[in-house]
Parts: sequence; C-alpha cells; structure tokens
Amino acid sequence: MKHSSLKPLPVRRSGWLQVIDRTIASEVARTMLTVLLVLMTIIVSRKFLSILAKAIEGQIAGETLFKLLGLKMLAAAITLLPPSLFLAVLLVFGRLYRDQEMSGWSSAGVGLSRLYRAIAFFVVPLFFLSALLAFYVMPWAERNSQSLMEKDSQTSDVRSIKPGRFNEFSKGDVVLYAESLSDDDQTMSKLFAQSRSGDQFGVVIAESGYLKENNLGEHFVVMQHGRRYQGTPGQADFVISDFEDYAVRIDEGSNQEEELHREGKATAELLVSKSPREWAELQRRVAVPAGTLLLALLAVPLAKVAPRGGVYGSVFKAFLIFVVYENLQRISQGLMTTGKLPLWFCFAGVYSIVVSIIVFYIVRLYGIRWVLQLLHEKLMGKKAKAYVG
Repeated sequence: MKHSSLKPLPVRRSGWLQVIDRTIASEVARTMLTVLLVLMTIIVSRKFLSILAKAIEGQIAGETLFKLLGLKMLAAAITLLPPSLFLAVLLVFGRLYRDQEMSGWSSAGVGLSRLYRAIAFFVVPLFFLSALLAFYVMPWAERNSQSLMEKDSQTSDVRSIKPGRFNEFSKGDVVLYAESLSDDDQTMSKLFAQSRSGDQFGVVIAESGYLKENNLGEHFVVMQHGRRYQGTPGQADFVISDFEDYAVRIDEGSNQEEELHREGKATAELLVSKSPREWAELQRRVAVPAGTLLLALLAVPLAKVAPRGGVYGSVFKAFLIFVVYENLQRISQGLMTTGKLPLWFCFAGVYSIVVSIIVFYIVRLYGIRWVLQLLHEKLMGKKAKAYVG
C-alpha cells in the first residue's frame, strides 16, 4: 500500500512564531471569519425582517432603519464570537486529522500542549478583544438602539398621519383629518382637528398646516387660515374665533430621560449594583470572553476524529455540547435573577462544567496516567508529550 508523501513539518526550536503556529493560527482565523459571516447572515436577516416590519407599521422612521440594523449587527457579531471560534477550531483540526497531517506533525514531536500553544497566538488576543467588545462596545450599541427606538416610539403617531383618514393622537384626545399631503409630506391641506381636555372640546378647521417640533420634543400641527370652535357640549357658550396660525399639540414628548434597560447599562454600573437582575446581565457579558477561551480549549480534544472519518465527524457532538452550554447559561442567569442561588455559584457553575468536560476529553484521549505524569513533570520542570496522531 502506497503511503502518503506528506513530509513531517519541521518544528524549529527557535524563533518567536514557528511554522506550525502560523499555519494553525491563520487557518483558524480565516475559518472563524467565514463562520461568523454565515452566522451573522442568518441572524441579521431575521432581525432585518423584524425591523422592516416595524418600519412598515410606522413604529420606526425610515432614516432610523439602517442605523438600528447596524447597531443590531454589531451586538450580534459580539455574541457570536464564541460559537464562531468553537466551530472554526473544530473544522480546522478535524480537517487536519482527516488528511492525516496530524500524524506527520506527531512524528515531528507535536503534542497536545503544542497545539494549544499554536491556537493561543490567535485565541488569547481574541479573548481580550472579546472582553473589550462585551464590556464596552456591546452596551454602547444597546444604549444607542434603545435611544433610537425610544425616539421613534415618541414620534410614531406623527409618522402615521395618512391623508383622507381620521388620525388619533394622545390616546384619542386629539383627532386630525387632512384631505391631502404635499409631495414632500411636509404640508397638509383642508384640515380638521378635534381636541378634548376634560369637559372642554375644541374643533379647528383650516386651509393648510404643517408639523412642528419644539425643543422639548413636543409635536404640534400648526394650522393656518382657519376657524376655531371651543366650548362644552350641551351648552350654548361656544367661543368662535378666526386665526392666521394656530397650533394643536398632538403628543407631549418626553422631558425625562428614560431609565436604561439592563442591556444598555455600563459595565461599571453593573459591578456596583446589588440587583440580581443586573448581575445576570453582567454574567451575560462575561460569557462572551469566557466562552471564547473555554470553548476553544474544548474544541482541540473534541476535534480528534478517526483518519477515515469526515471533517464533520465531531461537529454534531460539538453542536449538542454548545446547545447544552447555552441553555445552562440561560438557566444560570434565570436562577440569578430570582436570587435562589448564590451569585458566585451561578457565575462559576457553568464554567466549572465546561472545564470538567475539557478534562474528561483529554483524559479519554490520552489516559489518566498521562495527565498525572504531565502534572508531575510540569511541577518538576520537565516536559511531557501527548502525540496527536
């Protein structure tokens, strides 16, 4: 039987970045970017349809649509870093095992610790980058998303004005009818407005009008060249007056800054908070860098497949592990919000399980004796190898 002509990859003992480090790190980086783009395409397409539906209903302004989508894409990309890296390491190492390149590297003295060192050149910087993104950039994106949504919710009634229809504002206290709108949607003609304040009713008829917003965020319809009727129904003391300009307020705006949702609060605020719900949000952010590091460590032993096995041999198993991991995260956050378990237990519980799974797979592949020997020799300053072929 003819053997593969693959030559063992030389492992130089000097130099800051060796050939194996560059090979694995670059392959993992390229594969991760591809996986991230695919996952983002799936997630963002769903978010885009949801945001587009709100824009069609008038809940979101057209000029806000792409700003909001961009912020949602940024937040989604950050949360997708751990699964993207996890799947990238699995695919890269699975291909290396399938093509028997690992056998060649094993004959050159490449062990498990050497593989961890190779991916560390990419994973460690990504760990710190993901922490920066999760602790600072992600809440910034959420704050801006909330601000845009809040602003649009305050002006949704204004954007919903349709010509030839009766439009209600201020929970029915104001009814506006416009026969037509100008081509730029700025000027209305043949206006009718009815307003109610307690027992007082007012009816305004005008030739034209336009929308206006003051510095407090309140919205008005400024009506021009018309007549106003003001009084109490059932009584004859109605006041009739003609005017050149008359403004009818159609919403009260918002003078108070809305309390930020937990997702938009700064990480420093969450650290000093005593609220279990805000600590659960902190755990959600910690899960990004922690998941990036731990899932990458898990993927290395998990990726080992039989030489004749497909490159996707361990992907299904990895998918199940990741689903369990994500569900444990959600359960842990839920228990944290209820206060039924100590905060330290909710934080450490999930990651302790992941570390246990990593140890389990290493022991399963290389044996408990090798693990004990490795620990002993590391403590004694010697070196142990686990060959990966």
